[in-house]
Amino acid sequence: MTKYEVNCPFGPLVYSTDISGEFHEFLLDGLDDCRKSQDARTRLVGNIDKQRFAVYDPQKFTKFIDPHLINYLQEKYNRQNNIKDICFDKRIEWNPETSKIEYNLGQGPWVNFQKKSEFNPLHNHSGILSAIIFIKIPDELKEERNNSDYSAKTAGCLEFFHMNQHIVVKPKTAMLYFFPAYLWHAVYPYQSDVERISMSFNLTNVRLDDMSLSGPPPGGLANYH
Repeated sequence: MTKYEVNCPFGPLVYSTDISGEFHEFLLDGLDDCRKSQDARTRLVGNIDKQRFAVYDPQKFTKFIDPHLINYLQEKYNRQNNIKDICFDKRIEWNPETSKIEYNLGQGPWVNFQKKSEFNPLHNHSGILSAIIFIKIPDELKEERNNSDYSAKTAGCLEFFHMNQHIVVKPKTAMLYFFPAYLWHAVYPYQSDVERISMSFNLTNVRLDDMSLSGPPPGGLANYH
């Protein structure tokens, strides 16, 4: 089974894991085609010049994603059952090996080829679940943070916000994050003359057997970000 972590620092469940070498190579091999694909800036909020719709084979792509989605959903069930135990309610039984899981990727995924001074402002997504994959994170960004004279060393970092709390993620190459689409997040700019490459996508119309997963709470943005 893939090693992963699940964190609930302030409510919403955030899943993180290293992706397989095969998956990472698959993403790297498709970057040249992504650079030449359709411009996605009109659909996204990023202040990033090169935002492109990804052109990966959807069947191959989803085969890499599915095991992580199953892990995430299993943890959601575990969390719900922990709550039911406290409330003396009947536990929910779910076997991912026998359940049918369906979803679509909406208009994603897309790839951000981020450069010096570019950033992604505070935003959330539509859909049920969202994901970020760090395809290439240059070492220079870690060095910039280490050498910074500022107390908040956030160059090139991802930050999640919920209610009155937040966490800062220092990105690493070949890491994947799954989280509820409504969760607010942002990406900070940096000053190193390097390219930071990440991928994002949303899962919409997520169904487990005959049950549809609920969507974002009121106030979630309607377009893709």
